Amino acid sequence: MLNAWTLIYIALAYVGLLYAIAWYGDKQRIAKSHRNIQAIIYALSLGVYCTSWTFFGAVGSAAATGWGYLSIYLGPALMMIVGHDLLRRMALISHSQRITSIADFIAHRYGRSHSIAVLVTLAAVIGSVPYIALQMKAITTSIDVVTSSSGGLPENFPFYLALALALFAILFGTRNLDSSEHHRGLMWAIAFESIVKLIAFAAVGLFVVFGIFNGFGNLAEIVQASNEYQRLFSLWHIPQGFTTQLLLAMLAIICLPRQFHVAVVEFRNPLDLRLARWLFPFYLLVFTIFVIPITIAGLHHFSGQGVNPDTYVLSLPLAFDQTALTMLAFLGGFSAATGMVIVATVALAIMVSNDIVMPLLLRSRLVGSSRQRDLSVILLHVRRLSILTITLLAYAYFRIVDSGVPLASIGLLAFSAAAQFAPAIIFGVYWKRASRAGAFSGLVVGILGWVVFLMLPSLPIPQESGFAVLKLLPVLDFNQGAIATLLMNTVVLVAMSLLMPDQTPAASERKGRQASDDLLTVGELERIVGRFLGAGPTRKALSTHLSSENFAPDMLATPETVQFCERLLAGSIGSASARTVLATTLSRKGLGADAVLDLLTRTSEAVQFNRELLESTLDNLTQGVSVIDDKQRLIGWNKRYMELMDYPEGLVYMGQPIIELFKFNAGRGLFGEKRQDAQISKRIKYLKSGTQYRYERPWLNSTVMEIHGNPMPAGGYVTTYTDITSFKQIEQELKESNELLEQRVRQRTAKLNETNLELNLARQNAEVANQSKTRFLAAASHDLLQPMNAARLFVSVLRQKTESNEDEESRLVIRIDRSLSAAEELLSALLDISKLDSGASKPEPEVISVTDLFEQLRRRFKPLAVNKDLKLRVKSCDHLIYSDRNMLYRILQNFLANAIRYTETGGVLLGCRLRGNQLRLSVWDTGVGIPTNEVKSIFQEFHRLDYAMRLNEKGLGLGLAICDRIARILDLSIDVSSTPGQGSCFSVTVPLSTTAVLATEKPVIPTTAQSHIKGLKVLCIDNEEDILDGMNILLDGWGCQVITADTQSRAGKSLLTDGLPDIVLVDYHLTEQYNGLQVMEYLDKIAGKKLPAIVITADRSDELEEAAENAGYGLLRKPLRPAALRAWINNTMLFRK
Repeated sequence: MLNAWTLIYIALAYVGLLYAIAWYGDKQRIAKSHRNIQAIIYALSLGVYCTSWTFFGAVGSAAATGWGYLSIYLGPALMMIVGHDLLRRMALISHSQRITSIADFIAHRYGRSHSIAVLVTLAAVIGSVPYIALQMKAITTSIDVVTSSSGGLPENFPFYLALALALFAILFGTRNLDSSEHHRGLMWAIAFESIVKLIAFAAVGLFVVFGIFNGFGNLAEIVQASNEYQRLFSLWHIPQGFTTQLLLAMLAIICLPRQFHVAVVEFRNPLDLRLARWLFPFYLLVFTIFVIPITIAGLHHFSGQGVNPDTYVLSLPLAFDQTALTMLAFLGGFSAATGMVIVATVALAIMVSNDIVMPLLLRSRLVGSSRQRDLSVILLHVRRLSILTITLLAYAYFRIVDSGVPLASIGLLAFSAAAQFAPAIIFGVYWKRASRAGAFSGLVVGILGWVVFLMLPSLPIPQESGFAVLKLLPVLDFNQGAIATLLMNTVVLVAMSLLMPDQTPAASERKGRQASDDLLTVGELERIVGRFLGAGPTRKALSTHLSSENFAPDMLATPETVQFCERLLAGSIGSASARTVLATTLSRKGLGADAVLDLLTRTSEAVQFNRELLESTLDNLTQGVSVIDDKQRLIGWNKRYMELMDYPEGLVYMGQPIIELFKFNAGRGLFGEKRQDAQISKRIKYLKSGTQYRYERPWLNSTVMEIHGNPMPAGGYVTTYTDITSFKQIEQELKESNELLEQRVRQRTAKLNETNLELNLARQNAEVANQSKTRFLAAASHDLLQPMNAARLFVSVLRQKTESNEDEESRLVIRIDRSLSAAEELLSALLDISKLDSGASKPEPEVISVTDLFEQLRRRFKPLAVNKDLKLRVKSCDHLIYSDRNMLYRILQNFLANAIRYTETGGVLLGCRLRGNQLRLSVWDTGVGIPTNEVKSIFQEFHRLDYAMRLNEKGLGLGLAICDRIARILDLSIDVSSTPGQGSCFSVTVPLSTTAVLATEKPVIPTTAQSHIKGLKVLCIDNEEDILDGMNILLDGWGCQVITADTQSRAGKSLLTDGLPDIVLVDYHLTEQYNGLQVMEYLDKIAGKKLPAIVITADRSDELEEAAENAGYGLLRKPLRPAALRAWINNTMLFRK
């Protein structure tokens, strides 16, 4: 056991250490130049939440209710994570408006209502006094536990403890008058205490787990072996009221005065909240983990000994003679208690002095007198006296309350009181329609409900007292009372806000509409503020605001200056009292109460709107902006400027000489490594001379900054900073890309030239090959058709001689004739396909009469249809189409030939249908049809359908292939529709002609039955002897006089010896020296006139046909058909006659 005085001396030494830390933190301002350190201190300062209740009482709560303790740790963690937006909004609002307390925050939201500020202050004091008393109880109890067998405490120790705690709070919290100023030293001390609490509790927990038990495994075995422990900490054993306590703990983190002070008033930077959002829940998690091991150890070790579970944290190390650990645990509990008392009493003292005491003093003659110029000393004394009074009230409560009341009960009572502020805060932040009347009414109902249903039942009230009548009210347990009062508060706030919304006072008086800058001067404002802040600080603040140290006192104050001075006052005496001070001053100018209120409200709203609009505009710029006055002091900047410059927290402040920032940037190497003083001097020179400048410079983190400086007309400088890193990267990439592109262009150009040379060579080779192919086709067609032509002539002669016979020899001749015909068709088709594929056939489009075209086809195929007992119908029209006549005729001819060939019964229809600006020419038949899977295949070469072979039709399978090629050359579409067993339809769609003029038609060869051949003198010229013999025999059989010649010279001689022929039949390909047309030219010269002639050739080119036509000769292609030859001779002689 330790001696009581020893503990007291250690505690006093510990407090001295805390004061030294606070002094060091204030003087050195370490956290001001290190953002992360400041953020960590901010997060740790939130640990003031962990009071003696959470340090000692959580174990007691766990021993009684099991998981009940978890709510007090889980609630704040959830609020930090889930309610982060609410905390952020509260912190930003308080930071911008210089809010000093939770009463100031709520009052400011509801029109700086002094009545609301007083109500919140009274409720906060009433609710916090029991909580402060709890800390006194915890300290005295812990000392009793540690010193129970070695000498007790003095009888009046609790009173001396109260005085000591008040002294600590005065020393730590009232060294500065400006309540909104950050208490850096105090926060350092609170953060250190949080570390001590965490280490102490974790040390006891680790000792229990590994010292008393043999690790977590052994601890789990003990729990499994005990039905009581299993029941107590079963996952299904959630104690009654857990949800209510969780809600109260969540609200406590924003509503307890001390928590509001450390989380909101001491807020500096959003980074603080971002880090605290995760660090503080982790801090609470450490406590949560070790509560159960300590609880089980206490229940297990002290079973039946009557040890208070609230003291297990101290009793366990003490029972195992762990003196150092006991001392550490005592200091941890002492830190938890003193930290709470110091912050709570400071926060409450600010509220009491600003919202209750100072307004009373301002209305008194003593302070209201103009003779009392400096009130700053009085303000400090008021706050110190407030701290002492609150502490003594807590001591009185400590004496009244039963010492056996658990710590958790007192803590929850304080939580429920603070929770009454939550509706006014939450609705005030998120609901614009929340009104002053609603907030005040809700607070009144909620606080009265808390007093009646929660506070008074916790006090030992005698039966004969006047309060005994309260027992007639409904009896509610704590959980029911807490929820009921919160619901009443919320319902009344919403209902009254809807019934009595805030209204701007009507400025009926003319003076009420007068602008504030017509009423107050800067000198008057300086005197008003100086009475509370002191003359020196006020002068310095106004000089910074006005950007002038020697401002004229009689200068009229702008609305912005009035608002600035009101915020200065609010930082010292609260927003409600600040409004009262200015209202009193303005009332002395002759304004009525309503006019004063209207004036200040409109001034505040106008300035607030203008400031928010300007800040929002600047903060949403992509450029950083800084503003410097004519004395080279920084007077404005936006959020982007701070991000781009990456200044440490606290380095930049209003009115800072810009040369300090230049030196800082030079030290970071932003001005180059050489002649930094010259770079700084150059920039100062620019600012002083008002010279505009622009330059680009490598910046932090490998970025590039574009900086523009522009002078302001009234003096000063505006500088913009633009991060052009991405632009420079793109510029560099474009430069590299251009260089690479130029190189690639050169490479590609060289390669393209090389490819062009290769292509030219390939094209030349292709042209040579094509010419060779053309020559080969011409030669092949000539060489192949010459013997077939001779064979055809001989077979024709044989058929004439055997035509009347029906013997075997006659039948053989007929078969030979059919075989030759099939071979001729095959060869002719192959040559046509080759000609089409080589591109030798060029279309010659012309205007075509559909009527004439269909009539020509009808005459051609009518006999074939009749021969098969089929009906050929033709449905023509008067339209004109535009295409190549011969090629189109070839397509339709093939369609009709196939239709007649593959139709056994029924008929064939040739017709047309108009489709927009096109005409669809179709051939329908009632034949066997085409299977669907064969429709695409019929256009392939040599493809024949099975039924065609079954019908024993002798088609070659090349007709539709030729049609397909012709259609592609003419850019026409062929469509096929067919139903097997019912028939088919082949169509080709041709564009209509845009003109009504018909091309001159070529004469149709007449098919006259009259013969003009007999007795004709015919000159046959061919270099093939067999052909000459065949022609001689054929023509002789027709009764002609035949003269043959195999060369040009012999043909010429025959004209001289035998006379002029009636007609000349000349082969085109004779020798390499001359052709048939050249021979005819030669013979015409000898004859002295144009001799009738028919050119016979195997060449199927259009050029030859055109040449023969231009020369006035007929043209027949090999293999020669005797009937066609006979018809041409007849027609030639007929036209000549």
